[in-house]
Amino acid sequence: MTEIELKFRVDPKRAAALDDALRAQPGALRSIRSRYFDTADRRLARARLSLRLRKTDGSWEQTLKAPGPHFSAREEETVSRPGKWGSAGPDIDPTLHAGTRAGQLLEAALHGTGADNTELLPVHETEIKRRVVEVEADGACIELAFDRGTIRAGLDSTPVCELELELKSGPPAPWIALAKAGIAEYGLSLSTVSKAARADRLAQGLQVGPPVKSVTPHLSAEQDGAALYSAIVEACLEQVIGNASEIAGGECDAEHIHQLRVGIRRLRSAARELGRLAPAYDAAAWEPPLSDAFRALGAYRDRETVAPAIEARLQAAGSPSPSIAARASAPPDPLEVVGASAFQTALLDVMALTATVPSDGESTPGPAAARRVINKRLARLQRQLEQGARRFGTLDEDGQHRVRKRLKRLRYLVELVAPLYGKRKVEAYRARLEPAQDAVGEHVDLLLSRRAARRHAEGDEPRAWFNVGWLGAEIARSTRRARKALQRAGRAPAFW
Repeated sequence: MTEIELKFRVDPKRAAALDDALRAQPGALRSIRSRYFDTADRRLARARLSLRLRKTDGSWEQTLKAPGPHFSAREEETVSRPGKWGSAGPDIDPTLHAGTRAGQLLEAALHGTGADNTELLPVHETEIKRRVVEVEADGACIELAFDRGTIRAGLDSTPVCELELELKSGPPAPWIALAKAGIAEYGLSLSTVSKAARADRLAQGLQVGPPVKSVTPHLSAEQDGAALYSAIVEACLEQVIGNASEIAGGECDAEHIHQLRVGIRRLRSAARELGRLAPAYDAAAWEPPLSDAFRALGAYRDRETVAPAIEARLQAAGSPSPSIAARASAPPDPLEVVGASAFQTALLDVMALTATVPSDGESTPGPAAARRVINKRLARLQRQLEQGARRFGTLDEDGQHRVRKRLKRLRYLVELVAPLYGKRKVEAYRARLEPAQDAVGEHVDLLLSRRAARRHAEGDEPRAWFNVGWLGAEIARSTRRARKALQRAGRAPAFW
């Protein structure tokens, strides 16, 4: 069966208040012990599967979980294991899930590679106190499960404090509304990291998972505009929430922040370029908070990643004062940026787009009309690329920055609609765009660095004029490189 749920990280400092609110509702407190199994080479973890034995209030059950059709859905197959068992419970039996979709994925993970050793071993366990409350709201049945406890892997352990909201039945709007209320009242933050994934990391000695890179949408030529737009938004959202949940956990690196910004830019590009596919969907509620987060994280990137790289080059060039900006104020804290209520609520607003169907079906273009809309947007951005390539050397800094933003929108749009077109032609087109994006990106970083260096030199560090001059020379060279790369990209044959 498919389980549709939202998982939230709960600040332990606010856990008591949340627990008090749930205790005021009819519900139950359960003691849950779970043992998770995998092969010695982690085949299940690598396939994003979890297989566990769970004891709840004295009764054992076996559960297999697998990725669902979208990131808020999972395939879950649970089998009761009645009988008298020792403290370790019954033996794990993967054949109990045969014939289910999750079981097919398990079979492929265990035997699809042809490896011999498929023995399933206990690898980690959890001990949880779960408070469960079920609510009815506007025709929806929603289960709230507040988990507090411990994950153990070998001699290592880590605490659990999270809330799950499962949509058991009914429309998704009340489910989203309840989640928004939790964000506002208790500072919840969305998380895509399961207990099994956290335990697997603990066993490996990892603090954080890998950055979530762009996801290809599942598109079909038979889909109408609303269905295409929803699938594209969902793919963008998976990258955004995946990286945001890692950052909200307090452990991340520059690549998580970069990939979060990429996901936000892809999402904004989809809304801007493809909004006509689903006129009933409105980006007004979620776009401003995500734009604010994008800019704040950009300031963090410039300060913590771009500036040090430029300063290292200045030092190698012999600068008497290689710092390009004063360090008077701290950069934005990524944890605060992604944990802000406005940002978290905006993510739920985007999720609502993928969970509902526009009421006005007549405003949604059919498959053929949707393809024409996409083709026109691609052609328009291609023309802007050609114009930008011709004029790049004569544009001011803001104009060159606009060329970069349009080039990124074109590349992201190409990636998002690629499944609708021939793979070889799309890849050939992308191969022309990527060098141009890299060249223009480096050029704009130099422009922004020169602005910062000039402010520093005009303030309290006259020796920094060396940096302004050196960056000016580099900018002259990067302008020529960017123009040539843009011209090559502008000559790419259209695939649409």
